Amino acid sequence: MFKSITSWLAATSAAMVLMPLSLPASAQSYLESEEVALVFCAYVRDNHTVRLQRKLRDMRIRLRDVYSNIRCNDATLIQFAVKNDAHDIGSFIARSVHIDDIRQVGDFEWMRERNLLETPIGEILARRFQP
Repeated sequence: MFKSITSWLAATSAAMVLMPLSLPASAQSYLESEEVALVFCAYVRDNHTVRLQRKLRDMRIRLRDVYSNIRCNDATLIQFAVKNDAHDIGSFIARSVHIDDIRQVGDFEWMRERNLLETPIGEILARRFQP
């Protein structure tokens, strides 16, 4: 019994040491959103659609709710996917995000200006933007 209590106390004190210092709520949400954006960018760069979907599900958020706020090297997630030849995840994003958000951030125009509408991601956007 003494051994289990000692183990529990060691685990509890380790958890307390690893907890961040007390920050204002706005700073904590900023740090959390920065970390989330970095994770999303890494998943897009590495073309990990399933991991992105799992992360979204674990966080209980929809991609369409955060899409316009995330930037990877000053590019939207779709632009970043195109630049990294991550066609699977880019196609998923192009299908998942609301068309108004894609229009607002300028993804379709960006792809059209660069003659990228014949890529797998561009084809999805072109179909979605047809009248």
